[in-house]
Order: sequence, then C-alpha cells, then structure tokens
Amino acid sequence: MLTKRILFFLFFICFAFSCEKEYYTTIPNYDVRLELNLATLDFELKTHLAYKTITEQRAALDRLGFGGILIINSNVSPFTLYAFDLACPVEAKRDILIIPDNMNSPTSAVKTAITATCPKCGAVYNIISESGRPQSGSKYFLRAYRVSGNGTNFTIHN
Repeated sequence: MLTKRILFFLFFICFAFSCEKEYYTTIPNYDVRLELNLATLDFELKTHLAYKTITEQRAALDRLGFGGILIINSNVSPFTLYAFDLACPVEAKRDILIIPDNMNSPTSAVKTAITATCPKCGAVYNIISESGRPQSGSKYFLRAYRVSGNGTNFTIHN
C-alpha cells in the first residue's frame, strides 16, 4: 500500500513539473519577414530598451504580421532583440495597436520602453522579455516573433 502511494506521488510530481507554460495569444498567425540593419536604417535599436514600430513595408518582400511589428532591444547583455505583433491580443483587431510606454522626453532621439499599453482596453504588456507576457488587464500574451542574426544584420520571422 505504501509503495502505491509513493508511486502515485512520484507520478504526480513528474506530471506537474513536466509541462511547459503555454503562451496563448488571440492574434492569428500571419507571415512575418523583416530585415533589420543596425548600421544604417535601424541604428537606434543599438541602445538598450530602445524600440521601433514598423507598420508599413520598407521593401517588397517585407511581411509585417497581423498589425505591424514592435522591435525592442531588451536589457539583456550583450545584445538581444525581441519582436512582437503590434495588435492587442485582447481586442484582436488589426487597427487597435499597442503603444510602447515611452520613458524618454519627447525630444529624445532614441525612444525607450519596458512596457506597452493598449489604448482601447488598457492592457499592459512586458516587452523586454521574449514572451510578451501581460502585466495587467489581459490573460493573453503578445504574439512573439523570432529574431535571428548577429552584429548589425537581423531577420524577424515566424
């Protein structure tokens, strides 16, 4: 009898810790492909916590997801870029986009942020972690995209 209890307890512990957290978003999976060049066009992203939003194609092959792309240089050293869809997952509409909460003065050349907020529902998201987790007002995560590359050339894709 004690053996069965121990086996049940071990099974329960293994099951409980074997599951990864699933990041859920309501934003549909649209094609994403965007080339970044930090030496020229996207130089401001070299600064930690700097962000950039892109809502219009810059080249013929660009694909910008559902609502556009938010790119941020996290505070992880040496250098880590994260990318998210700009559409708010609570609203799930192409025209309701999150807005990074700019930490700089309006005259600053480089805009920095650690959170982004939906202007309609007020949901706040952490944008300096790769998950785009909600901080308040939502149970949904931002749709995250992969960023690959190094040095000055990067590609955002899904």
